[in-house]
Amino acid sequence: MERLNTPRELRGLAILSTGDAIRKIKFNTFIVKSQTGVGEYQVEVHKKRWYCSCPDWKERELNCKHIFATKFSLKLKTDVENDNKVESVNEVDFKPNNCPHCESQNIIKRGVRKTKNGNVQRFFCKDCKRKFTIDNGFSRMKHDPKAITLSMDLYFKGISYRKICDHLKQFYNLEVNPTTPMRWIKKYLKVLSQYSEKYKTDVGNIWHSDEMTVFIKKDGEKKYHEWIWNIMDAKTRYLLACKITKDRFIKDAVKPLKDAKKRANKRPIAIVTDGLQAYQTAIPKLFYKNNVPIKNPHIRLKDFQTKPNNNIVERLNGTLRERQKVMRSLSTNEGADAYADAMRVYYNYIRPHQSLDGLTPSQMANIPIDLTGNRWLKMIELSSKSKSPAKQRRITAYP
Repeated sequence: MERLNTPRELRGLAILSTGDAIRKIKFNTFIVKSQTGVGEYQVEVHKKRWYCSCPDWKERELNCKHIFATKFSLKLKTDVENDNKVESVNEVDFKPNNCPHCESQNIIKRGVRKTKNGNVQRFFCKDCKRKFTIDNGFSRMKHDPKAITLSMDLYFKGISYRKICDHLKQFYNLEVNPTTPMRWIKKYLKVLSQYSEKYKTDVGNIWHSDEMTVFIKKDGEKKYHEWIWNIMDAKTRYLLACKITKDRFIKDAVKPLKDAKKRANKRPIAIVTDGLQAYQTAIPKLFYKNNVPIKNPHIRLKDFQTKPNNNIVERLNGTLRERQKVMRSLSTNEGADAYADAMRVYYNYIRPHQSLDGLTPSQMANIPIDLTGNRWLKMIELSSKSKSPAKQRRITAYP
């Protein structure tokens, strides 16, 4: 409330405080009880001018206590509605280029759909006469997108599914089963992994490669380890490859190197590795050239102290172990491959780096994706918008 300056304003507030003193009978007409509780007066507003049937207003034709009580009531109602207004997280801020049904470009906006998570812009095609809304990545999802993306972020910061559920219950009053965050993560990381493959990276000329163990459940064995191969660009810290293989032979070393070559679309000047014998054959097989000054870019380290060293990719291995320590092991080989793709998305697009002054590797690699604020939410929305009209079949249509 604004500061009260006159006795009539104070009396109007006293009338309002009784709780049932004002009732609306028409759009601009109200019945206000007397302050004594005996009798009622009619208050009206026309073209911003207020009228009251009480003797005080008839004598002065100025705002009386009944008018002030009505004004305070309307202002209070507006303030409460604004405070309780739900932020619209699904509101579409762009216009689609084509109708998803007939691919016509003759599209206009037509109203909104009200959902429990906010308003969703609705469009109308003038050619096929159909209404539709654009899937912003969270269509038909029961829970708030912010809760979904929060669960994803906590997962990659090393929090277990049960602890994620406990966090949602404590701070957001949202009670879900531990399998629910797991389904969210599996669903959206598959989408983000495919979306991240759209762009070529602007990386440097020195790459680092290393491998580490990962445990996968096997029938009849308590622990069965395979290998994660990580190849990182030294300049941008962009994770060019994250691949899981059963062994560390030459054919296994070739697989991550092929992925890195495809994503970077260039030949590096140097690839720094440890002393694994498989690199000596795998790297020349893919990168050896006669017409360049450095024919074989492989630099094999003799020890951990001598420079150049492999410390930056060893630090990456530590980040991956933060997540693996909670999981203890991966369920299947398919799950292991999905985990590797997910870690690459998280490391390149979501996780800021202190050595990059708080930027992500994707920003350093000049990938044209603007991820500000909630990076998970923004990237899911962008991946949804990037779908072609023919493939975007999660669009809610109305006949």
